[in-house]
Order: sequence, then C-alpha cells, then structure tokens
Amino acid sequence: MVIALPFIIGLVWLMLNLAALKRIKIGNHREPTISVLIPLRNEAKNIPALMDSLHRVTYEKAQFLFYDDESTDQTAFLIQQRLSFDHRFQFLEGTALQGSWRGKTYACQQLADRATGDILVWIDADVTLHHETLDAIANMFEKPIDALSGFPRFYMRNWLEKLLTPLLHFFVHFHLPIYLANTSTWPSATAASGAFIAIRRTAYNEIGGHAAVKEHVVEDVALFRELKKHRKRAMLYNVSDFIACAMYDNTKETWRGFQKNCFRGINHSYTLGLFIVVFYMIYFIGPVIGLIVGIITQQWSYIVPFIGITLMRLLSDYAAKQQSLWSFFMPISAFAYSVLMCVTMWQTAQQKTMYWKGRKL
Repeated sequence: MVIALPFIIGLVWLMLNLAALKRIKIGNHREPTISVLIPLRNEAKNIPALMDSLHRVTYEKAQFLFYDDESTDQTAFLIQQRLSFDHRFQFLEGTALQGSWRGKTYACQQLADRATGDILVWIDADVTLHHETLDAIANMFEKPIDALSGFPRFYMRNWLEKLLTPLLHFFVHFHLPIYLANTSTWPSATAASGAFIAIRRTAYNEIGGHAAVKEHVVEDVALFRELKKHRKRAMLYNVSDFIACAMYDNTKETWRGFQKNCFRGINHSYTLGLFIVVFYMIYFIGPVIGLIVGIITQQWSYIVPFIGITLMRLLSDYAAKQQSLWSFFMPISAFAYSVLMCVTMWQTAQQKTMYWKGRKL
C-alpha cells in the first residue's frame, strides 16, 4: 500500500481544496452600479452570442462597455449594429498602443477610465453570462472583499481542448492552496482568470489600475498579486454556475492559446517547468503502468494510483461542471500538457517569436 499512499493523500488534498472553493450565489444585496468591460480584438465570430447573452442580463444598474482594439475584421461593425438592442450598451473605439503597454492591459485600462460603476467586471469576448450573474456579483461584494475571479464552465469544441482545457480547473483544485489564497495576502498563493475578474473601483484605483501590470501577458494573475501586495482581499470562487466560455475553434488555436500562458504562468522558470513535467510524468502518467501490471499480476494494490488520479479528475470536473468521458483520460491530458510545456520551453530558449491575435508576445 506504500505505492498508493501519495495518491490517497492527493485525493484527500483535492477534496479539502474543493471544500474551500465556495460558489458565488444570489442573495440579498443593495444595488451597486456595475460596469461590465469587454476588450475585443478580431472577435467577430463571438459578438452575436456575447451581446445576446448580455442583453438577457436582468441587472438594471449595469453598464456594458465594448472596446474595439484595432480589429481588422467585422468586430466594430457587428457591435455598432447591435447597440440599439439595449440602452446599457456603449461602444468605444480603440486607439494605438502607447509605450510598453500590452494590448489587453491597455484595452482594460481604457475601459476602466470610461466606466461609471462602483464594481468593475472584465470579461472576455468568448464569455457568456447567466441572466442573474450580476445579481450574484452584487451579493458577493456585500462581503468584505475587494476583488473576485473564477474559472468559467468551458464549452470545448475540439479534441485538444477536451484534453487540455479541464486542466485549467484541475491546476487550481490540485495545486493551489485555496484556503490560504482566500484568507491571506500572500502574492504567491494567487490565481485568477482573465475571462472573469471583478474589482471594487476604489481598490482598482488604489493599486494604479492596469497600469501597474501593463507589461504582463498573464495580466490576470499579475493584477491579483498587485492587489494582495496592497493588502487587498482578492478572492477565488467557483463561478461555473453563472459564467461560461468557449475559448477556441480548432486545435491550432488551442495549442497557441495554451502556449501563450503555460510557461509565462511560472515566470519562465526552466527549473519549475522541468519539475512540473517530471512530476506529471510520474504522478499522472506512471499509474498507467501500475494499472497494466496490476491487471496482469492480479495484484490490485497497483491499480490504486490509477483509481486515485481518475477520482481526482472526476471530482475536479464535476465541481467545474465539465464532467464527460474525457474525465477518465487524465494520463493523456497530463501527457499532452507535458509535451506542450516542453515545446514551449524549447521555443523560448530558441528565442522563437510567438504571436497572439496578430501581435507579438
């Protein structure tokens, strides 16, 4: 049973983490003004679903600002075509990047500068909201918190997405000490999703807004770390009941999207990157060997590690509302992510240029 112990511990740890990750929910609240801020660059394919979703949001004291970040497709046209659908919709035409700003951080700052809400909410263009999402957000900000984020429920449309995307939730559920993240201001114990971030305006202004993280590609985590450095309460919640996201159309987009963040998310640390790859190969891929040996020799203790990692993935996917047959393929997901990390580290070492939405990263 010694071989099974690390996997039993891992399963218990994940269950404790899930218990610490509270869901946002609707309750009694005052009605603060909320500005929903959407940076857009070449998002024509997402505009109809996005604006239909926002139009169905019932919260009246809301403002929806759409910022067109120099799109070269029909993004601006499609937004302007639908502005009359809802008096809460407003369109902002983007301007050229200034200085060392990244595209998204600059767009987010421009949106914040024009927002009027007491609570600022940034979402991505591929996000859709439940009609009572803003009611839930207003309720959460009745608590003594300054910011909240969470990973949405993902709609997955290609095989690579089905392997990799659920890991976004799994990384948080398995690796992040969630209780510590939500009760301390320790910057290292921080996670956030750029698909959904809500911040009290006063806290946002106090840290200097997105200008404080203007050069970061992984701006969501950097922003939450900046909040914690200023002793603000930046919380992570389970938002899968209220927020959904369809990130990528095809495998090429999926690969590039994950490449954009995987190595930057660990601050380009080759040591940590190699450790993650080795750990995943041993802990999440190694149990396949144990499964085969256990079946052949009928020594069932060898199968416990495989059962352990499968239960971890099933619990994680269930909490995130992502459960499917793909939940049983954790070793394959871990292998795909390990390959992704290795390729990204190699390309970074070779100083190969990466692009996202037509801009150099």
